[in-house]
Amino acid sequence: MNKKKSYSQFKYQKRIICLPFDQKNYYDIVFEANKFRASVDKFIEQYPQLFPSEITQGYQLKDVRFPTKLPVPIRRILLKKSNISYTIRPAFVMPYMTAMTEDVEKALFLRKYQVPFHALKYVFGENSMKWFRMEQSLGRNSIVGTTIRWADDLPEHVVADEKHTWVSGEKAYIATTCANHCILGVSVASAADETELTKAYGVFKNETQEIQPNYAPKTVTLDGWKAAQNAWKTLFPSLLLIFCFLHVFIKIRDRAKKKFKEVFSEISEKLWNCFKAPSKRTFSQRVRRLVEWASSINDIPSNI
Repeated sequence: MNKKKSYSQFKYQKRIICLPFDQKNYYDIVFEANKFRASVDKFIEQYPQLFPSEITQGYQLKDVRFPTKLPVPIRRILLKKSNISYTIRPAFVMPYMTAMTEDVEKALFLRKYQVPFHALKYVFGENSMKWFRMEQSLGRNSIVGTTIRWADDLPEHVVADEKHTWVSGEKAYIATTCANHCILGVSVASAADETELTKAYGVFKNETQEIQPNYAPKTVTLDGWKAAQNAWKTLFPSLLLIFCFLHVFIKIRDRAKKKFKEVFSEISEKLWNCFKAPSKRTFSQRVRRLVEWASSINDIPSNI
């Protein structure tokens, strides 16, 4: 009995390859099989990361088609090994063949500065919903895939946190993953529990493993939220959890502000002295001294 595939199974199966054809020469190339194959072969050599790995086993050219939205001819290729077809889309056309890139790039650029959609309609024409849908369609692309070109550039250490927001009047949580000054994962979780956060952060895992199948970061820096910690350990069992130093300080401050006000100033000074350590070795030494100092004071529990 055939079982229907879930949405998640279809979501990451890319069937479109976007290539930087020269718009002036494209219409002469696309109808000539030999010229089109020569161009594709050149792109395979220059940008192998844009193609599925099976492309090295050979491919066949398929027919030329004209999408209903734009009169731009496109071709498909058929991989010999997997017998899977891929559509070749020129980069001068927007995703989903909604418009020519040069016709909309200025309007979409203004969205960076939060220019409202009705203003884009007034200046560039069309209608507000078209500009809205065009912006939203950009979010369907893989964040990791459009940011990282090579598997060697995948980060070994990441930072993750959940940002509170509202979606259609309901509270939601934006599971955000960052590394090397870049946002690499943004996904909405309907709740801050382990199940929902595992699904949300799982988007980052799926996108990275499209680039490198066995990818797993070495460490992730988190706050003290247990559900987020469990979610990351579920996704990457070998992962080392690192707790945010600021959240550690806040937790100590909250515990100490009522019962241990008189020594909190000294505690915070010693704690931030650990943070300012010039090396890992010095940091470990200062943390040990801090624990020994806290344990030596009878009125302060060692686990504060």
